[in-house]
Amino acid sequence: MHKISLAVLATAALVLGIGAPATAATARTTITIDRHASALFPFEPPYGDPGVTYPATQVTATARHCPAGVVLMSASLVQDGLPTLWATSGHGAGEIVCDGGTVDLGMAFARIAPAVHPGRATAHFSLRDPYTGEQFGETTRTVWIPC
Repeated sequence: MHKISLAVLATAALVLGIGAPATAATARTTITIDRHASALFPFEPPYGDPGVTYPATQVTATARHCPAGVVLMSASLVQDGLPTLWATSGHGAGEIVCDGGTVDLGMAFARIAPAVHPGRATAHFSLRDPYTGEQFGETTRTVWIPC
């Protein structure tokens, strides 16, 4: 009787052990922000005064092991201790589609006053599940906005 219980226990442990590596093999999403932002370019806010532009910069990053499907991207840029706004007018900004591999990320940023200027700034990117809010990955890095 004791030998049968050990055999059942060993079989159960073997079956449970087979399923574990698949879960453990799931790689964590990693995000790498590029060191240099783009040169400043003029941005005209969609709801601002027509013809009035503000300096903006583009920050790019790469996400590896991004889960397949629609993913929400959050991005921010802080310069001189002040936040910036997304320099975009498109619906769906912040929604990306991943295929389970590597995806390029990017967001442009502007600020009306004081304006974004050449120099150092701190960029932050994160990716989340749009339905559960589970965070897949995030990172922060100091970037350089060139002259």
